[in-house]
Amino acid sequence: MYLLGLDVGTTGCKAIIFSPNGKIVSSAYEEYQLHHRKPEWAELNPEEVWAKVVMVTRQSITNAKIDPKEIEALAVSSLGEAFMPIDKEGKPLYWSMLFMDERSREHTLWLEDHIDIKEVFRMTGQNLSSSMPVYTLPRIMWLRKYEPEVYKNAWKFLLWEDFVNFKLSGVPAIDYTLAARTMMLDIRKKRWNSEILALAGLDEGQLPSVHLSGTVIGEVQEDASKEVGLAKGTLVVTGGHDQPCGLFGCGIIESGPMMDSTGTVECFGVIQKELTLTDKILAQGFPVHPYVLHETYDMLGFNPTSGVILRWFRDNLSYEEKEEAKTNNTNVYDLLMNKASQSTLGSLGLFFIPYFEGSGTPTFNRNTKGAFIGLTLAHGKKDIIRSIVEGLSYELKLNIECIEEQGIDVTEIRAIGGGARSDFWLQVKADITGRKIVVPNITEAAALGAATLAGLGSGMYKDANDVVRQTYGIKKVITPDNNNTNKYNKHYKIYKGLYNSLKVIFDEIATLKA
Repeated sequence: MYLLGLDVGTTGCKAIIFSPNGKIVSSAYEEYQLHHRKPEWAELNPEEVWAKVVMVTRQSITNAKIDPKEIEALAVSSLGEAFMPIDKEGKPLYWSMLFMDERSREHTLWLEDHIDIKEVFRMTGQNLSSSMPVYTLPRIMWLRKYEPEVYKNAWKFLLWEDFVNFKLSGVPAIDYTLAARTMMLDIRKKRWNSEILALAGLDEGQLPSVHLSGTVIGEVQEDASKEVGLAKGTLVVTGGHDQPCGLFGCGIIESGPMMDSTGTVECFGVIQKELTLTDKILAQGFPVHPYVLHETYDMLGFNPTSGVILRWFRDNLSYEEKEEAKTNNTNVYDLLMNKASQSTLGSLGLFFIPYFEGSGTPTFNRNTKGAFIGLTLAHGKKDIIRSIVEGLSYELKLNIECIEEQGIDVTEIRAIGGGARSDFWLQVKADITGRKIVVPNITEAAALGAATLAGLGSGMYKDANDVVRQTYGIKKVITPDNNNTNKYNKHYKIYKGLYNSLKVIFDEIATLKA
């Protein structure tokens, strides 16, 4: 028997079929368009995304050359916050607003004026901030004000996990980890927060039911079976938000190891020893959620512009490397990393601030900007690329320091995502942080996490320890060079001071009008 992990992301979705030992049997991936109907809007078309989910599910089964009946259970790993209103037949009534969509700033400001942000954090684990208006709650309020007919005709407001669950099983059900990203879940009581719903004028009946990850909520129905190619009766199990699913897929079930998922955005994740919601965690922007395991909590950090900076450099400043990659049929990023490796430690005194779209944790400031500091005529392209890699790695170290201030010892870093493919980048991360970097055998950790949660629900695994025993393996380990770490510590001390030195200037730049 096999397990299916469906990973619905911001720009694409994938379906991966796993064997019980975590081996990938087959996979399929499809991209979809990110829509900007207005400059400050960012949306997905639900019909387009669902069509792609259907496509990858069918394709993964075809590629696996198995009978659909051999898939015992499935679960969904989903991007956070994005929601859609649906009618009772499951038809989406409006497009799905993504985390970078800024139209709900007005209602986020309203919430800030009507409820104490510390109280919101104590109840939900989320940071109410008009500088980062990402949550589902104020967006539903926006919809009610500016699209009243849509709001009136909506039966439920669903995120992507519960939307897929409903389309497959007819049951609108979400797990705790993703429900927390709405800013409407009481993370201690594990139910919708009546105080926040009352303040916003919403009703619990408009929302899906909430469950622990790994809970069987239904079976694939006959109509869904015909549409997506899964067998009728296949178990539908609650999965989770993609970052906690990634943590679980990395084999992290207790405090100590840290997930570092490096893609367009870089996300960091750890498990808390016990639920901790301090003022400092709030000020630094670290959200805290129920984890995929019972009575366990995770804390996440992020850098909103990580791998995307290398794409920016590729598109704007790497004509020669792109041509070489095209001619030799090689990966342009491998060429950029190779060039960076030819520079010296510290990039000849060049520092890079990676805040192209504002900073994430722990400074949490939308006004910050990217910067190269220390440029001289002696610097070449190799030094600039290396400074980018080092700047991103300094930011990782900064997050680790803040996490450890909360009593969580980061014992090792488990690297997944596109950044995990570069040994040079991994070595820089190890040297700067002074931590060993572990690359798991399976770097599709979010899909694996969802699939193994499906296995827990179906009874394929006895418990979380059994999941780790059967599915987690190590591909390689990168250890820090202590001599390099000592040298980097001097550079890092300067890096830490740059933000405070530039903050006032960044704020002034933000006041300029185009």
